[in-house]
Amino acid sequence: MGKERGFSTVEMIVAVAVVTITMVASAPFFVNGLAAVARQRSRQGAIQLAETAMEQVRGLKGSALLAGRSVIATQAQFDAALNDKAIRDLVRPYLKTMQVAADPTLEASSQRGADAPISTSPRYITVGGTEYRQNIYVGQCEVYLTGTSECVYPKGAGAPADPTDILQFFRVVVLETWTVRGCPGGTCSYVATTLVSRSSEPTFDFNRPAPQVMANNQTWYLGDPVSYQLKARGGQLPNKWTIGALPAGLGLLPNGMITGTATPAGVVATTATVTDKANRSNTGPVTFTVVRPPAPVVPASVTSRVGDAYSLPLSAVDGVAPYSSWTATGLPPGLQIDAGTGAITGTPATAGAYTVTVTVADANQRTGTATYSHVVTPGLTLNGLSDQTIDLNSQLDLTAIAEGGDGTYTYSADGLPDGVTIKPNGKLNGKPKESGRFLPTITVTDGSGATASRRIVIIVTTSDSLVFTAPALTAPDQATARGVAVALPLTTNGTLFGLPPLLTITGLPPGLTLNPLTGVISGTPATAGVYTVTATAATLAPPRTSVLTFTWTIV
Repeated sequence: MGKERGFSTVEMIVAVAVVTITMVASAPFFVNGLAAVARQRSRQGAIQLAETAMEQVRGLKGSALLAGRSVIATQAQFDAALNDKAIRDLVRPYLKTMQVAADPTLEASSQRGADAPISTSPRYITVGGTEYRQNIYVGQCEVYLTGTSECVYPKGAGAPADPTDILQFFRVVVLETWTVRGCPGGTCSYVATTLVSRSSEPTFDFNRPAPQVMANNQTWYLGDPVSYQLKARGGQLPNKWTIGALPAGLGLLPNGMITGTATPAGVVATTATVTDKANRSNTGPVTFTVVRPPAPVVPASVTSRVGDAYSLPLSAVDGVAPYSSWTATGLPPGLQIDAGTGAITGTPATAGAYTVTVTVADANQRTGTATYSHVVTPGLTLNGLSDQTIDLNSQLDLTAIAEGGDGTYTYSADGLPDGVTIKPNGKLNGKPKESGRFLPTITVTDGSGATASRRIVIIVTTSDSLVFTAPALTAPDQATARGVAVALPLTTNGTLFGLPPLLTITGLPPGLTLNPLTGVISGTPATAGVYTVTATAATLAPPRTSVLTFTWTIV
């Protein structure tokens, strides 16, 4: 909260009265804000700037407060404050009790004020990456010892007849405003006020300690305009400053104001020296860091496919870590960005070309953006295939047709009957040399490595060659409960050829085995799952082969 501080006149009794009265007359001011970290930091910066301004005020004689301030410029400053909706309510309680006062050495027509030691124009000061607008108002007021002890407009109603009951002061009001999220209208404020005796011989400055350089380490962004006031405590004002080195593009005014545009990025570690009016000096270390604005690190372009899970972790460079508040616009439908980590995840839902803009904020809430392209290709699908039933040694013609992906396709197949092949263009043809039931899997691969597969059923029938008769070719699939004993016979028409065929099998569920002599699959399935089982029957004379492929589901 802002506070008014009273200051003594020559006589000790008056000094005690001033302190008592001004403590009673302390008036509150308000700083819109809660305990968010960024707002607390910016508020501390405002308090620090206001206290620095008060240090300057306390170092001046009362009459020196008006130096270089014309009536016209001071009145214009007051009027501008009362006409500005954003700050009017903050300063009205003080300005309405103040009489405009000006440097008596200036002509009545003078408009000076902007170049005064206490300027009538606002100053813009950057602290910790936050820009503050500082206005300092100076006027006259009086405290009546017979009244309410408040500092009122000079010659106000109720003024005591005895002039010794009137204490005359300059009122100084320091207003700091800055922009940060969370404050009403986006603008935060801090007000500090003080009373300075109008006595011609103030004594408070004689015992002030020697000046001491305060912490002045600063971080600025490459290419941004800089306006920073070096800070010191104590000393008889005005203070003068020198500095060992500055980042390129910056300059130092004698009053300690650093201005310019910093370039290039880098760190300058140096010392600053402050010297007060009494020629007392102090030197302290300072570090100035110039950084590039933060920038997300993104690829030039990425490609994904409709329906496939997608993940793109992002990082950032430059600025001041840590990075937060990640956002993205233009993402393909189905994708989203994690505000804390910057990871983009999801499943793209719509094919197309998208321009994605990613934004990240650094520790000072300075933001940077980067753009990349994201191409979402249609999901790869495989069509043109259907189950087939064909006679042994008859011609099979079938064409696999791929769609989506990147348009470059290569086809392959597993489990085709002997005699049937697939070409790279997706054509399946040939004459099956084995009877039975087959479950071939046809696969297409595009240029990006994406694949799509489809399984079909091919039944090769015969009336004059070896073939399985049980389970039936048209419905051989099995389903069994885990832990339940089973017995499934495999039979062929091998007796028609005078010799029983040799039976072999692959892919049985764990717990089941085939007795090749009896042709019975038996046992107790132990593991749930879906298994592809292939049984083969073969005779040597005459040489014939039949295959039976089916699924066995254990639940």
